[in-house]
Amino acid sequence: MLYFYSMIDSYFTGFYDNVFPDKRIDKRVEKISQELVHFGSAIVNVASSSHTSKTGFYRFLMNKRADYTNILAGSFRKCRENIDQEHVLCIQDTTEFNYASTAAKLENDPDIGPTTKKEVAGLFCHPTIVCDTEGKTIYGLASASIYNRGWRQKDKYQRAYKTLPIDQKESFRWLESARLSRKRLPENVALTIIGDRESDIYDEFAEVTSYPKTEVLVRSRTDRNIVGGSGKLYNELENQPVSETYSLQLPSNKSRDKRLAKMEVRFCKVKVKAPLRYTGSQKSISLYAVEAREVTPEVPAGQDRVLWRLLTTHAVEDANKALQCIQWYKNRWLIEELFRVIKSKGFRIESSQLGSGAAIKKLTALVLEAALHTMRLKLALQKKDQDKASLIFNQKQLALLSILLKKVEGKTAKQKNPYIKDTLAWAAWIIARLGKWTGYKSHGPPGYITMKNGYDKFNSQFEVFELLSKDVYKD
Repeated sequence: MLYFYSMIDSYFTGFYDNVFPDKRIDKRVEKISQELVHFGSAIVNVASSSHTSKTGFYRFLMNKRADYTNILAGSFRKCRENIDQEHVLCIQDTTEFNYASTAAKLENDPDIGPTTKKEVAGLFCHPTIVCDTEGKTIYGLASASIYNRGWRQKDKYQRAYKTLPIDQKESFRWLESARLSRKRLPENVALTIIGDRESDIYDEFAEVTSYPKTEVLVRSRTDRNIVGGSGKLYNELENQPVSETYSLQLPSNKSRDKRLAKMEVRFCKVKVKAPLRYTGSQKSISLYAVEAREVTPEVPAGQDRVLWRLLTTHAVEDANKALQCIQWYKNRWLIEELFRVIKSKGFRIESSQLGSGAAIKKLTALVLEAALHTMRLKLALQKKDQDKASLIFNQKQLALLSILLKKVEGKTAKQKNPYIKDTLAWAAWIIARLGKWTGYKSHGPPGYITMKNGYDKFNSQFEVFELLSKDVYKD
């Protein structure tokens, strides 16, 4: 069972015990983590409850005896402790943080370098988040690489990047994350490593297949050569009979209108040939390919049909297993939401005015865990969690939620809180309404940013409420 942040029984109590060289630092980082979640901001001046807290926060970030890897060690340990399932998904991806506004402060800093926009200062973050197979419970982080490129680093052509061994390429992060996830998580727990197109790396399939109880599921990036059949992966998939059809509700985004898509599923077993530059011993690997193709009769002009081609080491021998792999892969969007919560509409980490790359890396490690923690509240609503709200909220906070419920409920039955009082789902519904969610099921569930905004608003109101009620309620 996961124990969440509250003002009395904190999720972060003991979180960093013995990961720093000084116990006083352990306790300082516990408090910083609590306040990051409470105030919902990566800006130190905002995420501090007092001048003393702010001073302590800055001192920690500039403390050379503490590194961002110490912070992550606490996260990895907690994730391992949280897992209560026999099979989990390990979802990995990369994002970048840009600090163009503070570039002058960071000039010549060895812990900051160019991003994909070569003139912009920043760093990269490649986390692996662990969740249950339904994507409804986030256990934590199994790995996280926070790194930067060098300002004087040669470009790919100068380094003959394609000819480099895999462990000298930046893309090695995908293999390393899988390796570390297997090492850190319980041996008796089965892992499915999930990644997007960038993770379609032959070396990853070759290596991870040697790990016990570990499988890979990625979205195909290239039309690989295969042994036998049509000779090409995509042709081989297209030649397979339709094994299943299903409907998929597509939400609207910048390039697509909301629509109900009709999907066809195909799958087959293939033997993928190694790339010409591959130097390992496995010249071919047996994998399973799954295709989910949209066949909706009419699609709005200028909008692409959905097409997913997945490669996996899981044995896909029937339509149910193919659908299961598709569902597992859909949970990859959790990590996209994590990045959203961290950035401009969430904790606003790129608005930090820190003048040290090492300090920014420490802040990034802290915010990764705080953002995951915030996301769990939204998932509590999504899975209609019947656990007691006291796992997150203390007595005074529950009292305030009851008061706020009267303000956020509408007059109609559809705008009433449908969940049992004092459960996590009940509390999450109120928080979502504070974040300006309509409450109508037809409008879909609230997003992570909506939940974060509601949680921030609740915490702001609670500070006032606590002052006014300190003589009424006693913890």
